[in-house]
Amino acid sequence: MKRRTPLILAVIIALPLLLLAWFGVRFQLDQQQVAAHQLSNLVTSRLQSIDQQFQEHFFLLQQRFILRADALQQETEGRYSVDSVRRFIGQSAAVKQIFVLSESGDRLFPPQDQPLNLQEQDFVALTRNLLSAPERFTLPVLDPTASTPPQGVASQGYSGTSNDEIQSARLNNSVSQKARYSADISAPALSASAQERAAERPHGWIAWYAEAGLQQIFWLQDSEGNTVGFALNSSRLLSDLINLLPSSVVAGSDVSTEQKAEQKDEQETDSEIRLINDRGELAYSWGSGEGGQVAEAGKKPLQTLPLSHPLASWHLAYYAADMPAVITGWLGLFALLLLLAVGLSTLAYLLYREHNREMRVAEQRVNFVNQVTHELKTPLTNVRLYTEMLEQELPEDDVVAQRYLGIIGSEAGRLSRLIENVLSFSRLKRGHVRIRYQQGVVDTCIAQVVELFTPVLSTRKLQIRFTGKASHLCHFDSEIVEQILNNLLSNCEKYAADGQFVDISSWQEDSSGRLYSYIRVSDFGPGVSVDESEKLFEPFYRGSDKLTEGVSGTGIGLGLARDLARAHQGDLMVEQLSPTDVISGASFLLSLATPLTVPAMTAVPPMKAEKPDD
Repeated sequence: MKRRTPLILAVIIALPLLLLAWFGVRFQLDQQQVAAHQLSNLVTSRLQSIDQQFQEHFFLLQQRFILRADALQQETEGRYSVDSVRRFIGQSAAVKQIFVLSESGDRLFPPQDQPLNLQEQDFVALTRNLLSAPERFTLPVLDPTASTPPQGVASQGYSGTSNDEIQSARLNNSVSQKARYSADISAPALSASAQERAAERPHGWIAWYAEAGLQQIFWLQDSEGNTVGFALNSSRLLSDLINLLPSSVVAGSDVSTEQKAEQKDEQETDSEIRLINDRGELAYSWGSGEGGQVAEAGKKPLQTLPLSHPLASWHLAYYAADMPAVITGWLGLFALLLLLAVGLSTLAYLLYREHNREMRVAEQRVNFVNQVTHELKTPLTNVRLYTEMLEQELPEDDVVAQRYLGIIGSEAGRLSRLIENVLSFSRLKRGHVRIRYQQGVVDTCIAQVVELFTPVLSTRKLQIRFTGKASHLCHFDSEIVEQILNNLLSNCEKYAADGQFVDISSWQEDSSGRLYSYIRVSDFGPGVSVDESEKLFEPFYRGSDKLTEGVSGTGIGLGLARDLARAHQGDLMVEQLSPTDVISGASFLLSLATPLTVPAMTAVPPMKAEKPDD
């Protein structure tokens, strides 16, 4: 117990500290995850707002192109004369080239029956496969928000690497809804009826690779079924997109207040946003604060966002400088753990010191009891000896004297058994008990105990009925067996006086080449409840108040008997003779290893329970 006490106190200190540290670390990590999640949401929202700006720009271009297509159709009366179209192209900086396909798929512009200028020749060469398949402009419009293209469609208009894979897709519906019901988008807007008519007409955006870059075409069908396409000027488109983004320096009269605020926030957070084109090249960047470039070579972006169609092969990358570790929370947790450790250690030290003092006092008491008990053994032996001698000297007709001497002998025997229990209990605690095997017959040993207890139990009107079938000559410790039986029969004397009978039966069995002897002691008293069947063997435990009322005892007999039985490589247990909670009578089964050949003398380890007797 002395050795386990520091360990127990250490566990008492370490367990709450570990639990608190675990919860504290979990809390700090959760806080970091929440902060990272919030930052991720903010970055995603920022990148999505930029993508939304680009979509609004394409929607404005779409609105202009619809107006100009209607104007061009009215101006040429649906014939799309070459001079009118070329003049229109020259007046629009955002348009690189225009094509017109008839309802039957014939190319009306660039013309097939007239000479082409250099721009038109290059455009025809680039769009040969595209214009040769006019069914692309009549297929059902695909959803531009789909994360993966349908089976059989490789790119869905999202910058396919082959013209055979090019498909059309409209802009995000949220952009058109915002343009229809909001005044945030300032452009030559269509009327409500014109927007509805334009939405009903087939139209869409196409993106494909040409001239080592991504090209965009907006197409629509006019009222006569002709397909009119506007190829965007890539340089002008990139310039317009960059103009939508914050500048690299928060200054200048051409920067809006909102852009200045966004740029200021990005500088304060020391972050940088990059616009990456379809070739993986940097198209534009802003932010980076006062520390210079945040996106160092080989550094991965904190988050990326692919742009929507028709810039789906482009993406935005958000870079942030390595944020300094937030140590405030960790320092607070460490300080709390340190204070708690100091407090618990101080408390543990005080408890340990008090425990040692109590243990010293208890050890002194136990030593005193053992010494007194040992000193009582010698005079008690003399008392029993002279009582037996006096019984032999008295005449048989002196009944009164014989009865008095019988009582003296019986009480002396009871006191001897009590002293032996105390001494055996003390030896078991110190591990000084040794099993001394001697050759003999188990039934003979039982008969001697029965003979000794017969007059004692007779005074309690109890009759012993013994059935012996353990007659093999074997090796066992007769003193151990006698002490176990003494404790069992003493309990019968105390608690089963109303049962009239005490049954003892014995038998032997050969198990795996080893001989085991079994002894069953049963009474017909009030019995033992199921809940108490194991508690009976605990040191200093006594049964319920109804059973122990008016009965003296130390509470170590049954526990000592079980320990002695297990030391003899056996066991002692309570048998449950009835399925009910309360058994009619108590039955104890003792098993012992009784080999035919004498084994080596074995020592018994100290008892686990070390509870001093006051």
